[in-house]
Amino acid sequence: MLPGGWKVEGLCIHAQSFSLVWLGHSGFRLSTGRSTVYIDPYRAPDGPKADLILITHGHYDHFSLQDVERLSHPGTWLVAPAAVAERARGQVASIAPGEELELEPVPGLHVAAVAAYNTSKRDTEGRLFHPREAGCVGFDLNVRGERLYHSGDTDVIPEMDAVAGVDVALLPVSGQYVMTAGEAAEAAGGSSRAWRCPCTGASTSAPARTRRRSRSGRRWRCGSWSERARAPQPRARRGPCGRRGRCPRRSPYRPRPG
Repeated sequence: MLPGGWKVEGLCIHAQSFSLVWLGHSGFRLSTGRSTVYIDPYRAPDGPKADLILITHGHYDHFSLQDVERLSHPGTWLVAPAAVAERARGQVASIAPGEELELEPVPGLHVAAVAAYNTSKRDTEGRLFHPREAGCVGFDLNVRGERLYHSGDTDVIPEMDAVAGVDVALLPVSGQYVMTAGEAAEAAGGSSRAWRCPCTGASTSAPARTRRRSRSGRRWRCGSWSERARAPQPRARRGPCGRRGRCPRRSPYRPRPG
């Protein structure tokens, strides 16, 4: 069940205090009042100009200067870890795990940075893709009492205990660079009332349609804003030959024999 008064339309959540749209990959757009906030926009579609852009770390598919510049106006603020902030232009504020900010451009929004790092995902040379010392972050956003957690690229880590009780948890799923679906279910289980939306840390296409259950027993689905199972697809009609789909008797093309 979603929190009271919330509703889902396609790839958008409408909460009491904000609306949230998935933009692909790890990118999201949050609208609250007259303010617009983007998180990790990468190849994002055109939309309202940003009052605030939040970047979790410096990898190209999370910190895209092209997207940042396209979605910004002269008053846009960017908040990111120090390694990203020093590469950005305009109005920039750096943030580190454990730090908090409140910015005038988005009244009613409280931003807290949470650590994000790998514990087991390594490259062929044994190096962690997102080491703790890199200072990557996730964001715990409080919008007039409703909380949203975007974890950034991370594994299941002890720092996630700080976001217990959030209303929405946005978690990366790939198994290669970030959590597996099972690990994401474990992470989401730390907040029994959170509504989970796994995003992808592996590609810009829609996440896999994996179904899992969290510790609370609630089902969530990668790549969908719905907690219900996908409606069954209508069966293809049978042709005169008795086969489903396009009948080979009506087509000038024939499949080659195996």
